[in-house]
Amino acid sequence: MLSGCVSGILATMAVAAPNKDHPPRVVRDEAFAKRVDALYSQAWRVKVGPPAAELAVAVLEPGNYQFRYDIEVKQNDKGRKWLEPKFDWTLPLQPIGAPKGTILVLHGYRDAKENMLHWAVVLAEFGYRVVLVDLRGHGRSTGDGIAYGAFEAKDLGQVVDDLARRGLLAGKLGVIGVSYGASTGLLLAARDARVAAVVALEPFSNARDAVVEFAHGVAPKEAAKISDATFAAAVARAEKQGKFSWSDGDVLAAMSRVKAPVLFYHGAKDRWLSPENSRRLLAKAPHGSNLGILENDDHLVLSFRLVPIVYDVRKWFDRHLAGEGDASAAKTD
Repeated sequence: MLSGCVSGILATMAVAAPNKDHPPRVVRDEAFAKRVDALYSQAWRVKVGPPAAELAVAVLEPGNYQFRYDIEVKQNDKGRKWLEPKFDWTLPLQPIGAPKGTILVLHGYRDAKENMLHWAVVLAEFGYRVVLVDLRGHGRSTGDGIAYGAFEAKDLGQVVDDLARRGLLAGKLGVIGVSYGASTGLLLAARDARVAAVVALEPFSNARDAVVEFAHGVAPKEAAKISDATFAAAVARAEKQGKFSWSDGDVLAAMSRVKAPVLFYHGAKDRWLSPENSRRLLAKAPHGSNLGILENDDHLVLSFRLVPIVYDVRKWFDRHLAGEGDASAAKTD
């Protein structure tokens, strides 16, 4: 009976919309929301589904934002350390020309599009129209639950359709995502030929396995007390409760349908999602795909990082979206 209770609790945690109980800063902090909303040239909601949800979408146009970004290490009186991004910008006085292409920027699990602003602003400064999306159940989007790409990849296809209807799909389409967003971006690329290039930061290769791996990585002491059988039961219950199929979140299986080249990055010290996830995906990725392993990065550090990988990311998109320069970004692992 206790095992059944635990598996039920885990199942509910796995598929619950994160923004229900843990609203992001942009929802809690009115001043922050006002400031970032002023950064967007356009913002609106897109109806997606089934199951029905509305996704919050925002656009940054190419421009010189005089972007400044740093990562500070903070520590409290108990000695606990954490990373805190610090960034600032100035609204550009005038655009820097027509977009070289369009890039979809996707956040991670329990996150929001505003936590990808470091990538969004710098890519806009590189000359791209950047589209940020709150995935269902995250940020300022709606949705009763999440499905690890099973619903989200279809949602994003509907967002791309909406961009095309609005005349905002300039040039070729690229995708950059972190973790949950990276895997969802790969699933989008597998089903939508409009995606011409992908940058995947620390993706998972299979959603069903990732849920358990993530639990062990984030809360190792607590997860060690839960049996493999209880985790298996929780995963099965989550699929039924969320009304989706884990097979639809199998990124590795979907890679055979991905035609766009993929630039992967993973931290060697990632204990939440092992770099083996990216290695497995690279083995199935299209010709010309690459993997960079950052020896000193864990899951959080890589999610915050710009330098030095931002330069290779720029080369990657310039080559595959704008037809400029050399695509030899990142060392193949």
